[in-house]
Amino acid sequence: MAILIDHGDIGLAESDHRIANNLARLSGAIRLQRNAVSRSGKPLTADQVCQLLDDISARIEVTAKLHKSLAVAGNGNGVHLGNFLEEIAEMIGTLGPERKMNLTVACSGENHIEPRHALHAGLITAELLTNAVKYAHPTGLPVSVQVRYETNDDGSFLVEVTDDGVGFPENFDPTTDGGLGFQLMRALTRGLNAELQFEHDCLGVCARLVKPGTFGGANIESTPAVKGN
Repeated sequence: MAILIDHGDIGLAESDHRIANNLARLSGAIRLQRNAVSRSGKPLTADQVCQLLDDISARIEVTAKLHKSLAVAGNGNGVHLGNFLEEIAEMIGTLGPERKMNLTVACSGENHIEPRHALHAGLITAELLTNAVKYAHPTGLPVSVQVRYETNDDGSFLVEVTDDGVGFPENFDPTTDGGLGFQLMRALTRGLNAELQFEHDCLGVCARLVKPGTFGGANIESTPAVKGN
């Protein structure tokens, strides 16, 4: 007896499975945030609650934009990293005060990456941009941010976020210190089997997410960011 396969149903099932997995990852990030608030034992001010809801909203938006990118592409090739990051950057820019962030995006390579990798990279980028808007200039001056990305045929990619702010506080170690945002970025980086590097001084912070290729080390040469532009 012949078995008829409805490829449309297979595509829908795969899409539903992907959405479910990504929503589960998002739920995990929100639970991490909830647990951090609970452990602190401190009451939240109205401003802190608003910031908390903005953070959750941003992560939901990142996930939504990922699936929008997949739906628009519709070719099974994955996610165009540059377009995805530009949408995320524009979205983060709307969360803060008007004209708070001056953004430029530089690209190298037009390769697509796996949706799961794109979600992790997008959430990390959103956290880095949010930190830049909130902390780069304590006096309230607009922050200039450059997002740079590279993609390669072997699946390796790089995302670099550079700001022109005041840098990290003295003795701050971004590999171990920081609040929930840094904990989340480190967890997402481990999930990618990637590396999150930081360079910082009084002229700003450069964060660099480096994801190795499928067949070994990344074919990416990281170049120092130009700060203060």
